[in-house]
Amino acid sequence: MIAAAFAPAHAGPSAAPSPYSMACQSCHKPDGSGVRGVFPRISSRLGAAAQTAEGRKWLIATVLFGQSGAIVVDGKPIRSAMPAFARLSDSPVAETLNWLLAGAGKPFNAAEVAAMRAQPGMSAAKVGQMRAGLAKAGTIK
Repeated sequence: MIAAAFAPAHAGPSAAPSPYSMACQSCHKPDGSGVRGVFPRISSRLGAAAQTAEGRKWLIATVLFGQSGAIVVDGKPIRSAMPAFARLSDSPVAETLNWLLAGAGKPFNAAEVAAMRAQPGMSAAKVGQMRAGLAKAGTIK
């Protein structure tokens, strides 16, 4: 969340939006580098997912519902879970994803976030299954 998904340290002119600063950077770090083997790096990783309809749904769902289940990032297994941030309203979720994309690809919008929020039966485990399908398809690594 994008060929060059997220400018490392997002050194551009815009500062991180408040939701990222308050909810994301404690794990993913201000520059999106994460903590290897503990919290996945999101810098330079969201581009491919944001280019597909299913990937976009997964990115939004990850923010709203969290994600559970083991994943592999940069060759390291990660077994921690991401908490849900459904308390954020639709516009800040879209704004944060767009900031992560650093202008690459189609921008997210509040209506897209609202549509995912309205999906019945969503959970962190379901989001983990979505990710597994995208990984199997080679959309995300």
